[in-house]
Amino acid sequence: MQPLLSVSAIEGIRIMDWDQIATVALLVTGLATLGVAGLLVSQLRQQHRDSEREVLYTANRDLQDVIGRTLDAHFGPIWHRGSLDFDSLNPEEQAQFRRWCEMAMTTQSVNFRAGHEGLDRGIDSRVRAQAVGAMTMWPGVATYFERYGRSHTYDPDLRTVLDSVFHETQGREVELTWRWGLRETAAKETMHHRRDS
Repeated sequence: MQPLLSVSAIEGIRIMDWDQIATVALLVTGLATLGVAGLLVSQLRQQHRDSEREVLYTANRDLQDVIGRTLDAHFGPIWHRGSLDFDSLNPEEQAQFRRWCEMAMTTQSVNFRAGHEGLDRGIDSRVRAQAVGAMTMWPGVATYFERYGRSHTYDPDLRTVLDSVFHETQGREVELTWRWGLRETAAKETMHHRRDS
């Protein structure tokens, strides 16, 4: 039997031994596995791109909804005055304006983290271009960023971009003493006052 399996010829067909058959089977299995792995990697990349695109579309739709609030009969005048001069608003109006800016910055940070920064032709950063436009046309937005928005800009790369835009549009560095609408010295004094009471 062994001679038949190793090298003997039966009707002109050469029969391989079991080791050779096993080696060929392993090669075929390996190639098939590699092909399946390549297909899965390709599908995962496509799913990742689709997910990023969906996040970007959702963030941009949300941003459009936020921007649409500036046309609202109640909030529109508040936004108009606040965008020109944040300090012209009373405390209730400032709270509404702050909330609007926070929503806009949140969607902007999603766009920044989505990884689509280099996809626009002619500009390096969409977020930077949008921020330059906003802080140039609406100095109240720059005031909001300095006093409140920087505190909830958790991505250090985005904070660096927005700090440079602030410097470019306002002609000075951001005052780093502001935290959540209070200057650090004022916040410390408030804390001491509360402890003493």
